[in-house]
Amino acid sequence: MKNSSAYIDYLSPTGLIGFWVLFIGLVFTGLMFYFVFFRFNEDDFSYKDRRRKKLEKEAQARKIAKLYPKGKY
Repeated sequence: MKNSSAYIDYLSPTGLIGFWVLFIGLVFTGLMFYFVFFRFNEDDFSYKDRRRKKLEKEAQARKIAKLYPKGKY
């Protein structure tokens, strides 16, 4: 009975396997925190999205120019 509980000691935080499980868990948690909270705040638009926004601004400028034409007075 005593020998079967000796294997559980390896899984404790002071044991060899337990330490590595905790260490890998902390690294994984840190990476997930970085990707979830910091990477979402970056303005990382795709090429198509930047092109679409540029075309929308140009179309908006043309529409505004139609509203206020420069006539000869």
